Amino acid sequence: MIRIALDLDDTVFDFLGAYREAFPGENNMKEPKITKNVLSLKRDKKFWEGLPLLEMPNFEPCIYATKRINSKVYTRNCLSKHGLPVKPIYQIYTQRGNKARIIKGHCDVLIDDSAFNCYQALKVGFPAILITRPHNMHSDYPYRVSKLDLDEITAVYNSMKSDETRGY
Repeated sequence: MIRIALDLDDTVFDFLGAYREAFPGENNMKEPKITKNVLSLKRDKKFWEGLPLLEMPNFEPCIYATKRINSKVYTRNCLSKHGLPVKPIYQIYTQRGNKARIIKGHCDVLIDDSAFNCYQALKVGFPAILITRPHNMHSDYPYRVSKLDLDEITAVYNSMKSDETRGY
């Protein structure tokens, strides 16, 4: 059985929708502005525990991998609220950090909505699959799934493993 690490924001939870609601009229989606705004939400229990479910996976992940600054308690509470399995949360506090460095050895593949995170993982030899979302539709990242479906993920993961001998 494939051991899957799931990203949370905009993979499982609708972070961007909640963010836009928390900062109405904020059209600057550039990283420094988002970082500043998210810092103001660091201790906002209601925000982090109230994130809407974007998609329920049809499998149980072995871990969650995220770039967040909030308390893991808030994350666990949000997972429980939506009936998602509470699994270990591997959390990086910087947006430029490489998730693969902290999850390698704990799972087989990362599912993420960020092409940047997926490319970072591949750079260190860790398989990562991009879940297609509106904000990454035009990314040329080659390994994608359309939903959090175990069969689709397994098929893409197996194709990645066969490509591995060619260096992805």
